[in-house]
Amino acid sequence: GLARAIAAAATQRGITPLVTRDVRTVPGRGVRGSAEGRAVAAGNGRLMNDLGWPIPPSLAERARSLEASGHSVVYLGWGEQVHAVLSLDDSPLPEAQAAIAALRERGLDATLLTGDLAQAAERIAVLVGIKDIQAGLSPEAKRLALDRLRHGHSSVAMVGDGLNDGPVLAAADVGIAVGSATDLARETAALVLPADGLWMLPWIVDVARAVRRTILTNLMWAFGYNLVALTFAAFGLLQPILAAAVMAGSSILVVVNSLRLERLPDPVPALIPEQRSGAKAERTQHGAGISAMAGPAVERS
Repeated sequence: GLARAIAAAATQRGITPLVTRDVRTVPGRGVRGSAEGRAVAAGNGRLMNDLGWPIPPSLAERARSLEASGHSVVYLGWGEQVHAVLSLDDSPLPEAQAAIAALRERGLDATLLTGDLAQAAERIAVLVGIKDIQAGLSPEAKRLALDRLRHGHSSVAMVGDGLNDGPVLAAADVGIAVGSATDLARETAALVLPADGLWMLPWIVDVARAVRRTILTNLMWAFGYNLVALTFAAFGLLQPILAAAVMAGSSILVVVNSLRLERLPDPVPALIPEQRSGAKAERTQHGAGISAMAGPAVERS
């Protein structure tokens, strides 16, 4: 999505896009490669500082203005200097706010972990109803933040779709990749939702809790039966043929109790406030989830 946006913005301004080769991802910073023998890069200010590429004052001032208004900023550079800044305006999925509210009704806390700057993260958090925000995080910082959250909770689930989410998805008790997640996110996650499937999260929680209750019930019955049966058998109060009959009955009860899970309702996309029509928006992968990308605003030096 980002590559297409950059190419479209360049074409609109009479700039011929070049084919970039030897593309390498710099986690938490951006991408770099080469085109026609020159180094090219797209990413945040940390990437440009690492490369030693100066940012013109006019572009730096424009970037600060965009960041203050809640936009995510990507610098574009080639020839060992930054030449443009790309502004991305993220929008959450329509069902995100309802899904977060449904999770909160189930007693779950939501925290936004993102590599975006605080202003952009706060704008998205307000839209979806999340109060706890940790912004400007690298992949390693996300994993450390997850470890801190785990200290105050019995278990932590991570929902993400980006390349930088791979390590934290793997470290979470339950990693969930959503939508058109990157290959790394899908490989490291324990569960992959279908495209536009964020509304399924509350249903998944309900199913998981029902399965856990069923497992605990079966275990308690099995251990309780064996404890009582062994005690009676040890004192000669339980005949072998009767013990076999009771064991068969116990197994039937466990199976019947497990079959009750089939009565759970199927997921229904009732959390989606409105039906979407027409062409789907292009999407970019960010740390906190799927975000639709509006038209880019480019400033050149």
